Amino acid sequence: MYKSITYCVLRIAYCVRTLRDTQYVIRILLLATLLVAYLGISLDGVALAQGSRNLTLNGIESRTWPNVTINLTLTGPDGKSIPGVDASQFQISEQGVIQRLTALELGPAKNVPLALVLAIDVSGSMNANDKLNQAKATANTFLNSLRPQDNAALIAFDDKVHLVVNATNDRAALQTGVNALQAKGNTAIYDALYDAAQIINSATREKRRAIILLTDGADTSSKYGLAAAAQVAKQTGALVYTIGLGPDANDSVLKSLSQPTGGRYYKAPSAADLAGIYNAISIELDSQLFLKYKSNTLIARSYESVKVEVKYTPPDGQPLVKTISYRPPNAAIITPTPEIPIERTPLPTLGPILSSTKPDGPTIGRIPGAVTDGTNLSSQARMYSLGAAALAGMAALFGMIALSNVLIPSATSRRVASYVAGAPVAHDEDAQPSFTTRVIAPFIESAGARLTHLSPRGYTDHIAELLTLMGPPYRMEVGTFLGIQMGASIVIVVVFLLWSLRTAPNAPTQWVLAVLLGLVVGAYLPYFLLKRKVTARRRGLLRSLPGALDFLAINVEAGLGFDAAMGQVVQRWHNTLTDELALVLIDFQIGKARKDAWRELVQRTQLPELTTFVTAMLQNEQVGASISNLLRTQAEQMRIRRRQAAEEAARKTPVKLLFPLVFFILPGLFVVILGPAIPQFMDSFLSFGK
Repeated sequence: MYKSITYCVLRIAYCVRTLRDTQYVIRILLLATLLVAYLGISLDGVALAQGSRNLTLNGIESRTWPNVTINLTLTGPDGKSIPGVDASQFQISEQGVIQRLTALELGPAKNVPLALVLAIDVSGSMNANDKLNQAKATANTFLNSLRPQDNAALIAFDDKVHLVVNATNDRAALQTGVNALQAKGNTAIYDALYDAAQIINSATREKRRAIILLTDGADTSSKYGLAAAAQVAKQTGALVYTIGLGPDANDSVLKSLSQPTGGRYYKAPSAADLAGIYNAISIELDSQLFLKYKSNTLIARSYESVKVEVKYTPPDGQPLVKTISYRPPNAAIITPTPEIPIERTPLPTLGPILSSTKPDGPTIGRIPGAVTDGTNLSSQARMYSLGAAALAGMAALFGMIALSNVLIPSATSRRVASYVAGAPVAHDEDAQPSFTTRVIAPFIESAGARLTHLSPRGYTDHIAELLTLMGPPYRMEVGTFLGIQMGASIVIVVVFLLWSLRTAPNAPTQWVLAVLLGLVVGAYLPYFLLKRKVTARRRGLLRSLPGALDFLAINVEAGLGFDAAMGQVVQRWHNTLTDELALVLIDFQIGKARKDAWRELVQRTQLPELTTFVTAMLQNEQVGASISNLLRTQAEQMRIRRRQAAEEAARKTPVKLLFPLVFFILPGLFVVILGPAIPQFMDSFLSFGK
């Protein structure tokens, strides 16, 4: 696969290099199409291979901490349990610390008894289309598939919740209860789930727990709310499977009841689909596994959670990683150790310390009661070594800088030295051109020239306009800029590919995304910098214009001509505006028409305020009015516009501050103010629910 991709890429590069006429363009398009099709087929195969297995963490039992049990479901591509799963294929880590696999036990779910509560909707709407009779038949079939050691309870709900059969392993009693169901009244879904959670909570902790709730409509008469029912069901550790029968079932509500517990929501368009849904639930229940390990993670606060990562690595496939969190009991809290008083003993002399070389002998010079830890000593030594290495690196860096200044003095230093010594300044006219000047710059220019012919005309015209607005020295061509974009894209693509190969060596999808992202970023980054420079230049022009007009007016009123006054501005000021005025003066001096020189200034700047000034100057030259009054008036108008722009920006500031205030500042304030109280509220509500 990778050899074929490399061959296609090399062929495309060769065609781009030898691009002469239309046939090469057609060849490039064909090769690119084949490459995309091949990548699509290969990536689809990879995606199918990676999606052949599914790992779901159903819950975690931490009440017996440090012995922790994770309930998970592992299915194959056919949706059934995977045979031959071994404990060595799993890896568990807490807070990033890998737990010892020797303390990991693997127990298949088929060896663990099941505690089940079946809740069936018997509201009046179940009489339509014979839904209740078909629901009874499929429920009896599902109950017959249970094993003798499994217990099940049956509840029915309409306006209220009715316990039909208590938890039992008597299949005949369960079937009799199912057959006796009658439909009437409204629907109390949340109450049914709440009562089912209370029933299943009485089962022993060694059993698997599951609740199956079947309904055909929305809740209309529950006294409990959705959040309360879902929270109680989640606290029991039971998997909640909800079945929505018919088009009137509220899919979003039923999903919110099942997904937090690790269960699943099934949609049954008709009653005939119930048999397949019960079969899928049965297969999923048989696919559950229990991972047991002994935790060694300690926490500092009672409200802290421990993040558990479960990694499953099949013999032939990509590893699957899932995470889950739990709050350990108070036994996991680190107890503060009492401070040991330090006895003030006189320091020993150097001789006894050096003479004490026996490893088992008495330790001389040690503080009584202090405990020495090799880990702490090694960490301190490592920290000292890192600090010494940093200082040594900084010293070497400063030394190299000083040496470079001595061996290669700057241009200013050479001028000062030549002035003091009276010797002429040495010029580097005979120096050889650098590698960048000889190789990289010509390559970028030639590649950019070819890209110019392939790029859209509108884009090249836009780039040419931006390069003009960038200001002096006006040396960069459109082809050079396109070559810079290409070079930046190549560099960023290489960086992204190296990062992808390092982080995900077996994920070609990430490689393709890295290439696309690198091309986009590499092409946009030079354009962004160019736009930013153009914006900064226009801002500098606008900031300097009122002061320059005032200075021009002062010089004109003092008796200088306009060209001489402009020369004084250029001579005494150095900013973006004076650079443009210097070009205008040069155009005047070489004999170019004043009207053309002013128009070229407008084209190079495209600033509305400067355009207004140039228009006024052209009109003034035609009518022969006083130029000093014109300059004063234009300067005053510029100040008014600048003040109005500042007021507009000030009025926009509260609106712009609204989003960072709401999304960044206020949440931080809420965390600081309400954060310490939230764990206490949670503990209070949890104790109230129990």
